[in-house]
Amino acid sequence: MSRVLATLATDEHADSVAAFFRAAWGENLTAEVVLAGWRKAAAENGAAPGEVPPTAIVLEGSRVIGYCGSIPHRLWDGVAEHPAYWVKGLMVLPEYRRGPIGFLVGKELATQLTRTTALVVAPAARRLFSALGYTDLGAVTNFVRPLRLASLARRLDAAELGLGLPRWLTAGVRVAQRAGVARLAGGVVGLALDVAAGARGRAPSWLTTACAVDLPSRDELDELWHDARGAMAASPVRDGMYLRWRYGADAAEGGAAENRYSFITARDGQRLVGVAALLRPKAMSDPRLRGAHVATISDIVFAPGHTDVGLAVLAGVERVARSAGADAVLCTTSHRALARLLSRRSYLPLPGNVHFFLRDVSASARWPRDLASWWLARGDSAADEVF
Repeated sequence: MSRVLATLATDEHADSVAAFFRAAWGENLTAEVVLAGWRKAAAENGAAPGEVPPTAIVLEGSRVIGYCGSIPHRLWDGVAEHPAYWVKGLMVLPEYRRGPIGFLVGKELATQLTRTTALVVAPAARRLFSALGYTDLGAVTNFVRPLRLASLARRLDAAELGLGLPRWLTAGVRVAQRAGVARLAGGVVGLALDVAAGARGRAPSWLTTACAVDLPSRDELDELWHDARGAMAASPVRDGMYLRWRYGADAAEGGAAENRYSFITARDGQRLVGVAALLRPKAMSDPRLRGAHVATISDIVFAPGHTDVGLAVLAGVERVARSAGADAVLCTTSHRALARLLSRRSYLPLPGNVHFFLRDVSASARWPRDLASWWLARGDSAADEVF
């Protein structure tokens, strides 16, 4: 049996990493594509400019059998910004999954990074991250705003969505669908939600909302972030550099033509006071949705205390989502201020299955352990890819 070794990936491992991607994810990558990706990531590295973001691998001989990558970003602690990395893409080849490979590759990456965050779903992965010294701050809540509830009630298999819904609820939905009354009941409830959103979450008339295919300028986004961050105890940095890198046309593999993001802005006169990145539904929806189409609020930025701005942005999001053919809008968030506004706009809270993990071995920041103090979004670490 060949020796098993955990190490950081370097250029000499590009062929082996490409082979791992083909085996694990079916991606038709070559060593040249892997190297080009690493060079691009180094040029765009906002945490350590010019450095390739660390990737840990476990080798058996020359074969990669475990992999764990990272995405650079920065964290705001209420006072200052700090370089950090999202842990992304932890994967072990199937024949090695009941052994120590996952721990070895995760430990190798953890020892190389001072400050890391992760969004984790699977219970086994959550146990692994806890064993590696990460703190589990809890599950981030999913909020869903039904736009066409009659259609959703007829189509969805609630038990297949993986949202941890109570058995009595999923059973009740199934009975209503079989009896043919789910669509009628959904239509009645959907109308009630629209009325409630209009009564409790009306957007103010003095703010102007608009939708665009490109983000505002970097300077405008920087100013917005600096205005918003003062009321946040903790958040990934959402300034112009980050938002344009993460959601701009260059973020889509096919460029602007394949960028599924729309950008909703709120302005007070000419001044930008709020923005949201909305991921439009896929043409072919997730099989679990049974033909239903869900738009996702991947990111949203406004000063948490500016209730009127938040309501205006959310109302704009819903209008754009409807025009894009969405049956519902998904917003995954933890912050108490945004959660209150979502409730006013008739978003329904559902159990979260994505846990937020934090590890910081430095003494440079004190992070809140209360998840409701963190401004998190579905697009963090590219976790909005699901729908």
